[in-house]
Amino acid sequence: MPRYSFKIDSLSPEDGYGWVLRYFQDDVEISGYEIFSAPAGVAWMIQQEFENARFTGELWVEKMASNHLNTMGNQPRYEPSTEQMKLWLK
Repeated sequence: MPRYSFKIDSLSPEDGYGWVLRYFQDDVEISGYEIFSAPAGVAWMIQQEFENARFTGELWVEKMASNHLNTMGNQPRYEPSTEQMKLWLK
């Protein structure tokens, strides 16, 4: 099974203030990235954008990992049964 991860780096000064979220599969960077920017000098907003980048990265890892769980023979947690509900119409 592939291993997924992400990395958050600060934006370069010429790009502004905030963070760059990069994605990796088996330690190889996947093309594409996301930028989370904030106004200069607003420390709480820069910190909030870091939290947004981290949350987005974690969601991506969960999504990618869950795509591989179903292909490995794991059964869904819930399988509806036709016997669960019987309707009697008169």
